[in-house]
Amino acid sequence: MKFELHAHTMENDVCVNMPADEIVRAYNNIGYDGIVITNHYFYWMFEWYKDEIEGLDHKGLIDLYLRGYRKAKKAGDEIGMTVLMGLELRFDGTINDYLVYGLDEDFLYNAPVLNRMKLNSFLKIMPENALIYQAHPFRDEMDITDPWKLHGIEVYNGGTDKRRNDIADLWADTHGLKKISGSDFHRIEHLGRGGVIFEKRPTTSEDLVKLLKEEQYSLIRS
Repeated sequence: MKFELHAHTMENDVCVNMPADEIVRAYNNIGYDGIVITNHYFYWMFEWYKDEIEGLDHKGLIDLYLRGYRKAKKAGDEIGMTVLMGLELRFDGTINDYLVYGLDEDFLYNAPVLNRMKLNSFLKIMPENALIYQAHPFRDEMDITDPWKLHGIEVYNGGTDKRRNDIADLWADTHGLKKISGSDFHRIEHLGRGGVIFEKRPTTSEDLVKLLKEEQYSLIRS
């Protein structure tokens, strides 16, 4: 079962030129069984959409954040493709990005504005069954995150050069971190250049977390 673990949609990212429903159909057309929408949750979201965000309460902010995922989910339901929610989280004052799986909408509505937290404080409120991986590590100016704070790292990122991916792979081996792969989809040329192949199909976030924890998958490194 081929799954994309790292994809962004036009509804939440000015750097993406495809709407969520078209992205889902594109992945379905190349044989993927599912996709996790990991839209950016960071300071720039507030800058990119400041006109829309102005005057919104916290619920309105999260509604805006979820619009890409919800559009993708609707398209997936229509064609029989699994679409799950994740997020790519960056805390203010750093350029480190973290892929988080296993959160639900209620968590986002009830949590503080996440990017205004620090990693340590986020880990204290993160649900026990959620997972956090450092995305595309070893890019310029990124900080090295203490391995014990992570479940794993993205050792293959479709938008990262081979040398850095290789360093991430070695780092994971050295520190016993779980490995994932993702396309980091922003444009159609990024389609299907990463992800994982699960032994069985996850249909819920709980399924996804279980399979990731048990490492019941192989990496796509295309």
